[in-house]
Amino acid sequence: MDKIIYFVRFVFFLTILFTSVMSFISIDASTAKFLLQDKLLHFLAFTVITFLAYASDFKIKRIFLFLLLILYGFLIEVIQNSLEYRTFELYDLLSDIIGVIVGYMSWKYLKKFYPDY
Repeated sequence: MDKIIYFVRFVFFLTILFTSVMSFISIDASTAKFLLQDKLLHFLAFTVITFLAYASDFKIKRIFLFLLLILYGFLIEVIQNSLEYRTFELYDLLSDIIGVIVGYMSWKYLKKFYPDY
């Protein structure tokens, strides 16, 4: 089981790194057309990040991890606001928070089938 946990943690940190990089790069018009569903991408990214965070079995309280993930989304938006080519969007943050909730609920649902995980 330890190997699985380490792999999940590795994927979690890669996902955090990828999300962070994508959050701070400049996006040109052609890429923006591809990313029309920005809110959906925020939701999906934070759903996956949250699921992986809980599946990583970090030895911290669940509520603390939940709040850290929301804080991560908030910090991304705050940093984007300081960049000249990005902006703070409240709906992005809302999509992040909903993604955190759904990711947590997905992990809890999976735990019903694999309680020993």
